[in-house]
Amino acid sequence: MLQSLDPVVLARAQFAFTVSFHFIFPAFSIGLASYSRSSPTW
Repeated sequence: MLQSLDPVVLARAQFAFTVSFHFIFPAFSIGLASYSRSSPTW
């Protein structure tokens, strides 16, 4: 188990998490802003 946690694998996992977060979060925030702007307010 500890042999598979070398720094290269951990760095790649961190990079994958960062890239996926930076890909999903802007699209989600822009979509949520446009949805809340176009939805009627009560």
